[in-house]
Amino acid sequence: MAANQTVTVYGRKSPTYITDGPTSKKKEVCGLNFPLGSSPDGGIFSRTTGVNMIKDAVHQLLLTERGERIMLPNFGCNLRKYLFQPLTETTLESIKREILYSFEKYIRGADVAKLSVFPMGPLGPSGGNSLKVVLSLVLDTDDLNIFDVEVNIS
Repeated sequence: MAANQTVTVYGRKSPTYITDGPTSKKKEVCGLNFPLGSSPDGGIFSRTTGVNMIKDAVHQLLLTERGERIMLPNFGCNLRKYLFQPLTETTLESIKREILYSFEKYIRGADVAKLSVFPMGPLGPSGGNSLKVVLSLVLDTDDLNIFDVEVNIS
């Protein structure tokens, strides 16, 4: 059926495949834009989609410690506990496992293509020990769109 044609059925409800139109389109997922209050029209809440939504969600996930959110006590990654440990290969693998476990549990709409963790040394962004986490992500809706998210843990 062409998109500009309409169907009127009298006496009974039309089937959903007639009224809803084509079902091959994927619905775009929306989320809140963070930080709150950054709405261009001056409101508190604004909507975001796609790459910006995933980047905001990953930043929140990596910078939140478990137990920090009241209604979601398991949300987040315990990455700050690794800041003052010797960064051996075992420690870096533990950090990657922690990130991948939390990512699979809480982030929808993207898959991890590559995960890298770098020690920033004693003179990192905050003047102390810090880590740099770089995630290369692929959106579920578009296989050609690969983007990086960088988060500094200090």
